Parts: sequence; C-alpha cells; structure tokens
Amino acid sequence: MSEPRTVQELLGPGGPIARRLPDFEVRPQQVQLAEAVERALTDKRHLIAEAGTGTGKSFAYLLPAAVHADANQGQGPVIVSTRTIALQEQLEHKDLPFLHAVLPFEWSSVTAIGRGNYVCLRRMHLAEREQSLFEDPEKRDQLQRIVQWSLQTKEGTKQDLPFPPLPEVWEEVQAEHGNCLNRACKHFDHCHWQRARRRMQTAQVLIVNHALYFADLALRMAGASYLPAHRVVIFDEAHHLERVATESLGLRVGRSTIGWHLKRLHGRRNERSLLGRHGTAVAKLLWEEAHQHNEGFFADLEQRLRDGGKGEGLALHDEPLDEPLTPVLRALSGELATAAIRIEEVDQRMELQSRANGLDALCATLRALCTPNPEAPSPLVRWLEPSRHGPLLCGAPLDVSATLRQHLFGSGVTAVLTSATLGTGEDPEFRWLRRQLGLDQAATLRVGSPFDYDRAVEMVIPEGLPDPSSDASAFRREVLEHTARHVIDNGGRALVLCTSWDFVRSLAGALRAQLAEHGIELLVQGEAPLQRLLERKRAEPTSVLIGTDSLWEGIDLRGDALTLLVITRLPFQSPGHPLVQARMALLRKQGRDPFADHSLPEAILKFRQGFGRLIRGSSDRGKVVVLDPRVRTKGYGRRFLQALPFSEGFDPTG
Repeated sequence: MSEPRTVQELLGPGGPIARRLPDFEVRPQQVQLAEAVERALTDKRHLIAEAGTGTGKSFAYLLPAAVHADANQGQGPVIVSTRTIALQEQLEHKDLPFLHAVLPFEWSSVTAIGRGNYVCLRRMHLAEREQSLFEDPEKRDQLQRIVQWSLQTKEGTKQDLPFPPLPEVWEEVQAEHGNCLNRACKHFDHCHWQRARRRMQTAQVLIVNHALYFADLALRMAGASYLPAHRVVIFDEAHHLERVATESLGLRVGRSTIGWHLKRLHGRRNERSLLGRHGTAVAKLLWEEAHQHNEGFFADLEQRLRDGGKGEGLALHDEPLDEPLTPVLRALSGELATAAIRIEEVDQRMELQSRANGLDALCATLRALCTPNPEAPSPLVRWLEPSRHGPLLCGAPLDVSATLRQHLFGSGVTAVLTSATLGTGEDPEFRWLRRQLGLDQAATLRVGSPFDYDRAVEMVIPEGLPDPSSDASAFRREVLEHTARHVIDNGGRALVLCTSWDFVRSLAGALRAQLAEHGIELLVQGEAPLQRLLERKRAEPTSVLIGTDSLWEGIDLRGDALTLLVITRLPFQSPGHPLVQARMALLRKQGRDPFADHSLPEAILKFRQGFGRLIRGSSDRGKVVVLDPRVRTKGYGRRFLQALPFSEGFDPTG
C-alpha cells in the first residue's frame, strides 16, 4: 500500500496525523482549507482564504507546503510568513517538529531571522582588540561575556545570549549588510550568519515574519536580496499585509538616527574611535558640523510641530524642507572613503568604508523626505510625528497596491493569504482586501469556525450610553461604571480592550482601587512587557488585563483566565494621522466614500479580531460586552454585529 501524499489522505481518519494524535478529530473546515491551498499551489493561482478560529490553519497550509516543496525540489523554498513572534515560535517549536516526525517523507524547514540578530566573529574580535572602545565598565564587561559566549553558542544569535545586551554593545558585534568579507574572512567557515544563510538556501520550507519578507521585497526592488529565490509564499495573519508593506516601503529619520551614525564614528571624549584614529582634521571638523546641524535642524522641526501639529503629527504636503545636513554628511562620507583606502588592515578598512556607505544611505533618505516628488510612481506622504526622543521626519507610500501588484502578485510568485479575519463578513470575494493590496485575480474561500458561538458566547450591549463622538467625557464615565460592574460581577477573569493609550490610562487609574477592594489584580499594558503580563494573567486567572492595539489580536488566553471580554469602543482608526488623511483625500479624489471604503471595513476587521480573543478552544465559554452605543444607534452599527460568527449574526433587538 502506497504512503498517503494528498492532504486529504494526510488529514484523514486513517492518516499519519490521526495515528499519532489519539484525540484527533477530522475537521471538515481544516480539510477544505488544506485542499484549497493544495489546489492553489498546483495551479499556481493566488488564494485568499479566511478560516475561523479553531480551524487548524497552520496544519492546513503546512501540509500542502511540505508536499509541494518535496515534489518540486530545486525550485526554491515554500516561504511561510507570519506577523507575530508567537505564531512563528508555535510553527518552529510545535507544529513543524510534529509534522517532521509523522509525514512519510523527508523534508527540511528553517526559521529565518534578520542578519543583525547574528554575531559577527570578525567584528567581535575587532571590538575586543580595541580595549578603549567602551569607557563604561558595564559595556566592556558585556563585550567580554559575548566573547566567552561565542565559544559555546550553536546559533550565534542575540536571542541565544543569556542576557539582553546593551544596544551600543551589540551594534559593535552584529553582522551587517555591506560590512562582510565573505570568503575572504578568516571566520567564514565558522560564521553563524553564513551557516544560517546556507541553511536558508537549501530549506524546503522557510519560516519568516512579514517585516523580514517585505524588507526583502524592498531589497529586490533595488536589485539585491536577502531571502532565497522562491515561487510560493504563504501569508498567515494576512490582514496585516498592507500595514507591514507601508512600514517596510516607508522612511523615517529622527535626531537620534543621525546621532547614532555619528556616534558610531566618534565619541566626543574617545580619541581611539574610528574617526579619532583614521580621520583627517577636515573629517573631524565635518563630524562636529554635522552634530551641530543635526541639533539645529530637528530643533526647528520640533518648533514647527509645536506650532502647527496636533497629537498625531503635521502633514508636510508638497512643501520642501530646507535641510543643511546632506552636504556635510556627503563630504564626511567622502573623507571616510578616502581614509579607508589608505588603511592596510582589512578589518579597519571595512569598518570605515561601511560607515561611509551608511552616511550615503542616510543622505538618500533625508533627500527623499525633504524633497517632495509628486510625479513618482508611488509618491510619499510626508509628515512630522512626535516621539519621546523628539520629532520624526516620516514618509510612506500613499498607496502600496501598485507596488505589490507589480513586485509581489505579478512577479510569478504564487501567494496564499489566510487569517481568521480577512473581510467584513458580507463580501465573499474579499474585494476590499484585494483592492488594498493590488491583488486583482485570486481564488477565494471562507470557512467558518468549528466552535458553537451561539452556545459559547453571551452578548451584552447596554442601552442608553452616551455617544463617544459627541459627549466623550460622559461616555468615559459610563464606560468606567459599566466595566467595573461587569468585571466585579464576573470575579475578574477579563480582558478590557480600548482604542487609545489615553483611554487605557484613564480607565486603569479609575479601576485599580475598585478592583483591589475585591481582590482582583489589574494588569495594564505598558506597565510591563506584554509577554510578562500574559504569563501573569495565566498564572492569576482572576486578574484583569487592560490595553489597546496589539491586545485586539494575537493573544491566546484560554479557559478560566478569560471569561469576560469588554470592548469599550468601536476600533475606528484615528482620522487625524497625516497618512490616513492623505489616503482619505485620495479616495475622495477618486469619487469614493472614505468612510465606507476605508474606515468602516478596517474597523470591522479589527472588531472581529477583538471578539476572537474570547473563545480560543471548544470548551471556552464567556460574555462579550460592547459599550459603544453606535452599534445600536448608527446605520453602520449592524454591520459590526452581523460580521460576528453567530449562526445568524447578532441582533441587539432580538
């Protein structure tokens, strides 16, 4: 009898997975999704597939990925791209090892991370030789600990270090693009980055994250690459693709960005720096001038932001910015390149040349952000944005669809896009998502969750709350009162989702004392790393976790740790951000309705994601409380409720 090779056989009741997992049940939704992925890869046709929570998406795409990679060896890996580290770690440490153990054929999988996560042995030993590189004893100690660790580590990654390195220390030892001798390096055979690169090149299934994939796409557009050539990419958590593409294809510079480049060359009291040892008097004067221009330029931008900006930034439109930095930085780069030619030691020459190249790239970024180019194929929206470290000069593509249409979906690569939420519920062809991404032709599939939401979820929408858009202060008071009552009645065990940091701080400050009186611990996003908060939430199930943005998705709290979900407000994106305003203006120019074509579908998607935090397993039960009255009072409110996975949607009047 031949071994099973189709996904239906592999996932079937007599297949290798069922034989290994005693409690395994065939899920029709999982088989349906796996077969759709299998067809897409065979037919070389893009696929958009929404599969509800509990479908078993990862097996449904990993199985056809492994089968396809095994049958098409030599054609590059099947790349699987995720948004969150949690999902990437689940694939790497749980799903892939299991499938390697049970599938009836040999295949390889590798997880790829960015180059800067690897130690460069050449640069590390160079830093070690330069005893005066760090004046701070703690930094010198960390460098010595990294050297000792390098003798034992198998992975050679920052994540493998037994301590979190200070950024200034890791920057001196990390592998860098443009700062590598390749085979001319005496450490080439033992180089962790080169070994990882060889594993990437030979892997049949390659796990990456969206940021790395789109950073590679930007490199390919410039004629370079990081990831190996491939013909198939599977995007899980694909509802993030437009945002990640926008970030990857965008630009941003702050005072600290330029200060970082200058500091890597020279410290004011460190004559043993690269510039101190190899720079000319002219180079040192240019370095000092660049420092002064950096402070002055960003001080001017800060004043401009203070005078005319709002909380989320100040649009620059087509106004050019007069900046004095690039002439000085280019001159400094030229001095460094000339000095590098005169250096005999290859390590020092490479370091100096790398710094010169970094200044050239910085100049190109500054010019792109300071000089508008409305005639470009994909013009940048430019704005000033406040941050803790001063103003940021930012730019992002007005529309990424044309770029993705040409360089991703039209490149000959077959793309599979999947997530628990890809549409608003009433659009089986995912037209909104396809328009956002420039994905004109694709097969589509929507499979529901195997969970019985009608029985598992009690939905509560209180009547009579003030409208948050017309009476924000009264709405906030009512939200506090209702949230406190529901949380206390439930004995904690809650997740409270907000739409702004200001609301999180206000609500947490008002709730803390009330909950403490009932012995309920309040966990507030931002007061500790998210992973630590989630660990505490699981360890203390009666606790309450409150936060915004990233808590709306990607977190998995099962069983008694979460039996109450409070959604304080519908998650509309703030219309005040300059990029959002520019995209709204473009829609109006195209004769489209910005609210109906952008704001509403985006908010419904996030609402569905937030709702999905409550039921994570077949035995989970709980209550969802929506405190935004607009789901009752506005015409569009019903669309939010109808997008939920109840058998007939949810009717607040029923």
